[in-house]
Amino acid sequence: MSDTTPPLRLWHLLIAASAFLGVTLAARQYDVWWTALSQLASLAVGFCYLTLGASAPAEGRRVRNWTRVRGALATLMVLVSLAFIAMQHGNLLDTYSVFEHMVTPTLVVIDFLVVGDKLSHLRWWHPLTWLVPPLAYLAYYLVGDLLVYQALDPAHPASFVRHVSLLLVLVLAAGFGLYAAAGQVDRLRARRSLTESARVRTAESSRFVEVG
Repeated sequence: MSDTTPPLRLWHLLIAASAFLGVTLAARQYDVWWTALSQLASLAVGFCYLTLGASAPAEGRRVRNWTRVRGALATLMVLVSLAFIAMQHGNLLDTYSVFEHMVTPTLVVIDFLVVGDKLSHLRWWHPLTWLVPPLAYLAYYLVGDLLVYQALDPAHPASFVRHVSLLLVLVLAAGFGLYAAAGQVDRLRARRSLTESARVRTAESSRFVEVG
């Protein structure tokens, strides 16, 4: 889909709205909402997709950069969704939780794999850079002594290291899984484009023969 189409802008704004709605509902339910990864990840998605929806079409290097950003956001939202279900026993019945852990992650992954059309810019090492947002949150978590998650309590080093290691493995698995899926999607698009081009050439040749 072209970066200049109004439907794509509306799609990006829809993702931003979903992310901001989840954060707003969480803020209404909790006095302190800015310490959890779910809300911070949704804020990141909201601001990034608001920028995508409101800014001029990206070109050249900006396109490549945005592809990497969208990959990082998709990886982060997969982490948010899967880790929440595993670590919090999944209170998905709360409306804010539905948006933060189901709706927004699904939209972001769909945007990255299905709607985005610049997947050929991805390189094998890009998923390694997608570790940066989770690691930044981990640093914030430790420095701020947040203790939001019972499983991530630095007072119990063995358990803390074990769970952090599992989460990092999950991030890497999600990142490289999305990278592999993106490569497959890109190859399918290339084959479809070649098939369409061949069909057009065949049709043009047939018309030329008929005219001749």
